[in-house]
Amino acid sequence: MNKVNEDVSTKQKLIDISKELFSEKGFDKVSIDEICAAAGVTKGSFYHHFRSKYDIPIQQYRAIQEAFYNDYEKTAKEGNSERLRKAVMWYADYCTPDKINVLRNYYKVIMNSAKSKVLRKIEIESNVFRELLTVGKAQKIYNENLNVDFYVEVITRFIFSLLIDWTVFEGRIDLRSELADFYENITKAMK
Repeated sequence: MNKVNEDVSTKQKLIDISKELFSEKGFDKVSIDEICAAAGVTKGSFYHHFRSKYDIPIQQYRAIQEAFYNDYEKTAKEGNSERLRKAVMWYADYCTPDKINVLRNYYKVIMNSAKSKVLRKIEIESNVFRELLTVGKAQKIYNENLNVDFYVEVITRFIFSLLIDWTVFEGRIDLRSELADFYENITKAMK
């Protein structure tokens, strides 16, 4: 195994072990020493990949964003309205019970961070929704006076807030129903 593959493998192992430990014990009760011991790596190896354990939930959330974007790219040949619907509804399929702790830990990290306002920006999702609304406006699907930036903010904040609620209430919120209602109402408002 070459050095690059070994680094990727070690990093993924640390992420996977951390996810298990965070689920089992809770994020705050897991130390870097425990993560390293469970993964069979040194602290130096841990710090080669992460500045602190707080970086792990951020990395895990970035992986979620990448999955969102990859699935969005697969819809490239579909119409704008359908692409928007699928982008809004994406989390209804993605958010399974095993994702609750990943999202909860991410929210905990960013809400307790001095950088929370910066980290709260959901860049990939914002870019996707900005593209869809800009194209939809140009295609006259949406109102010609549509304030794209405002609606991008509304959509991303709604989804972000709904996912926080979903984690707080241990998955007892029906994401599919909530997102479907939101999609229906937001598209009416944009016409």
